[in-house]
Amino acid sequence: MDSNRNQEVQKGKRSAPARALDIVLRTSHIGVSGVVLGGLVLGVSLENLVFWGRLAALTGLGLIASEVMHSRRWPYQGRGVMVMVHVALVGAAHLWSSAMVPLYWLALAVGSTGSHMSRKWRHWSFLHRQVMD
Repeated sequence: MDSNRNQEVQKGKRSAPARALDIVLRTSHIGVSGVVLGGLVLGVSLENLVFWGRLAALTGLGLIASEVMHSRRWPYQGRGVMVMVHVALVGAAHLWSSAMVPLYWLALAVGSTGSHMSRKWRHWSFLHRQVMD
């Protein structure tokens, strides 16, 4: 049993508790981000969305930490670059409030695309110019 666990770790697979935490973080991030985007679309004041925005940021940071702990190559792979673009779009939305709704929609599209890209694109290393696990 122990040798199977070692083989999974060597192949880059996460342990069951790490996978469960990732699922909880991802589900929470999608949920609270949906509240923020929905609030923005429906004209809810930013003051009333602060709590949800902070939860979105916290769960997003948790996802980033999980990814970095899983792979040191993550920041310069396709998946890491997509997250950086996602975060930059959210940051730009806060700097350019008149474009907040379209920028949040774009951030949602980038985040969703990054999460569902094929392995070939998610694991593409911009540093090594090849797929890296």
